[in-house]
Amino acid sequence: MDEHELRKAVAEILEVAPEDLKEENELDSFESYDSTARLSLLVCLSDFIGKPLEPTALDQIRTYGDILTLVKGSSTNGRSS
Repeated sequence: MDEHELRKAVAEILEVAPEDLKEENELDSFESYDSTARLSLLVCLSDFIGKPLEPTALDQIRTYGDILTLVKGSSTNGRSS
């Protein structure tokens, strides 16, 4: 996983500068985090993981750190199978 590319992609969806995106940032705290952003995030994460995510997967994601955990965990799982 290229964390730099993931940060850039998520920052673009949230309409913030990549350097302003911190692991503890709650996604709901971003003004631009609406239903369209959620959909874009779902597609983005599916691309990074390499498989489709169920929309309910976003219910478990509250912070940018949660995004990193999800993608890192999926990358590890994908390599071992």
